[in-house]
Amino acid sequence: MNEELENLEKSFILDEDMEHENIKELIERTLKFCKIDKNGFVIIDQKTLSKLRIQDKVILVLVARHLAGKLQQKLGRDITIKEEVSSQELADILREKQLVINARMKELKDKKQVLPVARGTYKIAPYVISPFLKRLESGEKNE
Repeated sequence: MNEELENLEKSFILDEDMEHENIKELIERTLKFCKIDKNGFVIIDQKTLSKLRIQDKVILVLVARHLAGKLQQKLGRDITIKEEVSSQELADILREKQLVINARMKELKDKKQVLPVARGTYKIAPYVISPFLKRLESGEKNE
């Protein structure tokens, strides 16, 4: 019985750090749509910017911030890019009115795609990232 469990453990629990591979893949996929500066300001590619809805732009910014923060953490760097973003910061990055951003954030929160951290501050729900990137990638190929 114990030997069976040990064999099961060996096949289920991997020795390698899978998060490292996952972060690498997600960042490579995200790079097609945006970049981020060392202060956390996300610059969305012009072609991508023109075809996204505001909700998708918000998610893309949150995805970029999440991945950049994780990357800094994995590399053991000082974390200068926080994954949480205030609605004011989003309004500045996306050049939208804060009321519009607040409305989109409420919709995303209701769909459980973003998680509230504090009043007016949110972060992406990690399980949203891969399906969102897949949708963006398929939309890009359709053009």
